[in-house]
Amino acid sequence: MANQQHTSSTLDPYARPYVPHSLRAVNEASNQHIIPSLPVRWIDFAEYVRSFAGSAFLQPDPPPPELPNAAPVGHKLEPSNYHGFFREALVHEAAALRIQCDDHALYKVPIQPAARDPRPCMYSLVVPGLRELSLAVELGDVVQLRQLHLDLRGEVLSGPMATYRNGHSLADESPMIFRHDAVIWAIDSLNGILTLRVDGLYHMSMQFNVCFTIQVGRIGAMYRAITTLEQALTFSGGACWTRSMLFPDETDGVLQNTLNKGTIRWEGRDKQLNYEQIRAVDTVLLQKYGDIPYLVSGPPGTGKTKTMVELALQLIAEHESSHVIVCAPSDPAADTLTLRLRIHLVPKQLLRLNAPSRSFPEVPQTILPYCHVDEDMFSLPPFQQLMRYRIVVVTCRDAEILVRARLSNADLVGLEQGVSSALHPENAVLIPPLHWTGLLIDEAAQATEPEACIALTVVAPPEGYEQTNLPLPLVVMAGDQNQLGPRTASKIPALQTSLFERLLARPLYRDHPLARSKQTGGVMRPLTQQMLPIVRAPFANLIRNYRSHPAILATPSSLFYHDTLEPEATDTDRLLSWNSWEGRGWPVLFACNTGADDIEGDGGGWYNRAEANMACQFAYSFLQSGLIEPRDICIMSPFRAQVKLIRRVARGARFRMHGVSIGPLEAFQGLESRLVIICTTRTRDRFIEQDLAKGLGVIREPKRFNVALTRAKEGLIVIGNPIVLRQDEYWRNFLAFCQRNGLWKSDALGEQAGSAKSMGDDDAADFVVSRLERQLLHQDELQADSAIEAANGMRKLNVYDPEREAWEAGLDAELYVQEIEELIDGES
Repeated sequence: MANQQHTSSTLDPYARPYVPHSLRAVNEASNQHIIPSLPVRWIDFAEYVRSFAGSAFLQPDPPPPELPNAAPVGHKLEPSNYHGFFREALVHEAAALRIQCDDHALYKVPIQPAARDPRPCMYSLVVPGLRELSLAVELGDVVQLRQLHLDLRGEVLSGPMATYRNGHSLADESPMIFRHDAVIWAIDSLNGILTLRVDGLYHMSMQFNVCFTIQVGRIGAMYRAITTLEQALTFSGGACWTRSMLFPDETDGVLQNTLNKGTIRWEGRDKQLNYEQIRAVDTVLLQKYGDIPYLVSGPPGTGKTKTMVELALQLIAEHESSHVIVCAPSDPAADTLTLRLRIHLVPKQLLRLNAPSRSFPEVPQTILPYCHVDEDMFSLPPFQQLMRYRIVVVTCRDAEILVRARLSNADLVGLEQGVSSALHPENAVLIPPLHWTGLLIDEAAQATEPEACIALTVVAPPEGYEQTNLPLPLVVMAGDQNQLGPRTASKIPALQTSLFERLLARPLYRDHPLARSKQTGGVMRPLTQQMLPIVRAPFANLIRNYRSHPAILATPSSLFYHDTLEPEATDTDRLLSWNSWEGRGWPVLFACNTGADDIEGDGGGWYNRAEANMACQFAYSFLQSGLIEPRDICIMSPFRAQVKLIRRVARGARFRMHGVSIGPLEAFQGLESRLVIICTTRTRDRFIEQDLAKGLGVIREPKRFNVALTRAKEGLIVIGNPIVLRQDEYWRNFLAFCQRNGLWKSDALGEQAGSAKSMGDDDAADFVVSRLERQLLHQDELQADSAIEAANGMRKLNVYDPEREAWEAGLDAELYVQEIEELIDGES
């Protein structure tokens, strides 16, 4: 028995599926004949540059730098080792991407002629994991197909084969391996199918080994960016715009001696902006905080994107010569920005710049008029047309298109000076104003720093520009460092820490008296006369949540946002009449599950049948109640195999829930749903360390935990094993919140293990009660005492209610009102 336990404990649940040696040998064979395929069309950057600039006026574009071997440079990032620090990180990322490609290799799989595709040499390949985005591929990527030689039994012929003539053996030869470098011409993520262009294919077995390859251009673009910025960092001893963007300190800030004005001088396009959003936009427009990044810290549902859209519109309205780059880490996020900007702009003012690798079905129909299409691909508009756009929306990575097209500020200034010097050699060379006047990065916490650097190189001024009196480009980033960060193949902190998060951790932002972490009692204090003089805050803290019920917000607000979130959403009580809420009846429920987790035999991942049935039963119960539609329910799990199982169960004959959204946890970041059901899946603790090593699960993954809880608007159900989850301090706090308020449903199969009493020594009373929980309890007491219900069954929580804030912070109400009155007098 002991031996059995030892054997099971040493098994690797994430081990790759067994692949016969004969199949692996095909990939490693030396006698391979490589057959290329026709690539997809791409932008001819050299021709594009020739369309508006001669070679005499622009220095030749340097060749793409090769990524060298990594050399250890230490763990602390400084201006002096910036290039080496991220060079090493990118080398690790490239190695991790190769491993990721190897993990997704397919063996002895068929390809079929692509149905309903009239183009020649097109074949379809089914790729597991494509729907769950566990494999990142794009149009134009190369996929290696090695055609297999099979005998009559279907076995692979890999060894020497005898060649006969007239009954005599002439030679023993291994079969020639044909490696087709196929090219991805279409991607159907929903059905997990790639359409490949495969030229010169012999119709033999039609069985192939499939190897995915990393595309060097993706790493090369980031490496080029850090190389460019490193050169700027070393110019003039680092006293430059680039240094203040990447390593700002207090000396780069501006001292504030008077209180902020109580009025604004611009008219908002969005009439629904709140005070914090208006103040953020106004501060950037005034530009009195220095030539440093302005950071908008926006927790879930607080309107980060709304703020950035308003800021972009105000920037171009303020100056007719303004041209703004608006970036996001992903195409969907960039599309969202475009959808909101298009309401106020016409196509000749706004460009949504897409890479040629993007397929047309991915792009919302309503923004296609704002894109430039060259025959059958997305491309760059002509130079004169591009220069007239007031706002260009592009992903951080695709900003490389502007760099390669020589449309960065540095290249445009060099071009203008070169032409002017050629036309008027007798005149002194004048320094022109910059074309790109600002860079806004939304969801900046999801971009790696090298990705953000690509966008920075577009707007960065040329060397020596800081010595002029001309305006420098402003940089504004909005994000939430407490949600999921950059998605990378490697797990090294250098890439998993965004530029946004790194900047917020610098003393200029972290130690400022108005920083979120410096607020006491969960109440954001205003700037007062007594605090002056002070470095003007180069940041804004958004606090009003327009998404979730206060009971859903209580735990995340306390754990991640210093208890500062203010619930402002309306109609969040529409699910309260569901008859299976427990305890106080708040729309939060922890449902215990002790059903065993298990792993697919082929190493496909973890699943939990009991949990899948529970999740579907909860969703079905809500649908039967008539309170909600299927499209408003979301079921998520951190494990790919569990997602597939839940889909099968939900779509099956028992439930027939085809409209319910079911997917991996990461896919729901940035989204919201009326009802969210979280499947934690893991019910055994012995594999937690291996989960962590692979970056899976929700245990000891605080950012993943935060994202999961904050997707819900009106109802939140978490299914899990409390004994396993309580090993995580964040989950312990959530479990304690549920236990204190009776929001707990025990497992019928394991009453003792699933009961709230199994929490052990960490009694719920030992945890700090959050401000929002206190407010909910206070509200319940008021309702019980006076039988008076507020509108929508919920008392309005107003951030500027003096009585409430005084009660929360333990201050005297009269003194607090007096402080506000003094502030108003000072501003007036």
